[in-house]
Amino acid sequence: MIEHEGIIEHIDGNHIKVRILQQSACSACHAKRYCTAADSSEKTVDVVDYSGQFKVNDRVTIEGKTSLGYKAVWWAYGIPLILIVSMVILSTYMWHLNEIQGALLSVSILAPYYIVLYFLRNKMTKIFTFTIKKSDSSNLFLL
Repeated sequence: MIEHEGIIEHIDGNHIKVRILQQSACSACHAKRYCTAADSSEKTVDVVDYSGQFKVNDRVTIEGKTSLGYKAVWWAYGIPLILIVSMVILSTYMWHLNEIQGALLSVSILAPYYIVLYFLRNKMTKIFTFTIKKSDSSNLFLL
C-alpha cells in the first residue's frame, strides 16, 4: 500500500482536498543535509469519500494500491522512453536522418503524447483513486 499522511484543506460535497508532504526516499537519510538529491514538496490530492465523517483540518491518511504506483511509472516514464527510443531507431535507420534531426524528432514526439494525456486526465483520475481514513498518528508533520 502507498500511504501518505496529510491534513484536509477543503471539502466540497464528496470531494476532499488533502494536503500531503511528498518526500523522496532519501529524505529520511541522515546525510540529507549535505546531499542535493533529497527533496520534499507539498502536494494536494483529491479524494472522493461518501462517509461524511471528515472535517477541514482533520489529520488523515490517504492510501492507494501499490499497483497504482507501477501504473503511474509506466505512464510517466515507460511509455515516453519507448516512444523516444522507437523514434530514434525509425529516424536514423529507416528514414536516414542525421543524429540531430533524429534527436529533435524523438523529443518532439513527446508533445503529442503529453497533450493526449492532458485530454485523458479525467479518465486517469478514475484509474488513480485513493481512499481516506482518519489518521491515528501522533507524530504527523506540521504543515
